Amino acid sequence: MFGGGSGYPYLQTVETAGEDAYTQYSSEIELSREEFISKMKARYSDFEINLDAVDAIQVVEYTSGGRIKTIKIGNHNLSGVEVRTIFSLKSANFIIEIGENIKFKVTGYGHGVGMSQTGADSLAKQGYGYEDIIKHFYTGVEVIDFNNV
Repeated sequence: MFGGGSGYPYLQTVETAGEDAYTQYSSEIELSREEFISKMKARYSDFEINLDAVDAIQVVEYTSGGRIKTIKIGNHNLSGVEVRTIFSLKSANFIIEIGENIKFKVTGYGHGVGMSQTGADSLAKQGYGYEDIIKHFYTGVEVIDFNNV
């Protein structure tokens, strides 16, 4: 399932039978507490956090596609995309585990809007043509040949 949350009517979350992107593109990033804080302070000089507090990190809101839209980390609210950038994650679909180290468990790869490469490959292997694949991912669009317009 990919897409959605963009404000463009043709960019919607769609299910793709046979797509295994969530398990195919899972990854983990593990940082020491010091590395985690250092990366946050590099972006926000006034960053503060008590990693032992229950509410140190809280997801505020998810996108319709299941990615993190807003997350509170210490004294800052960040977008999931910003966290993805700061910590070089493959997706904004992640969970954070706080222990001796800080671990990001990431699912998927990419921004989650538009055509899923693994989903398109899955549909092609099922015999779908390019026009059907495009229409699957971009809801309500029409494919035209500009040479015949």
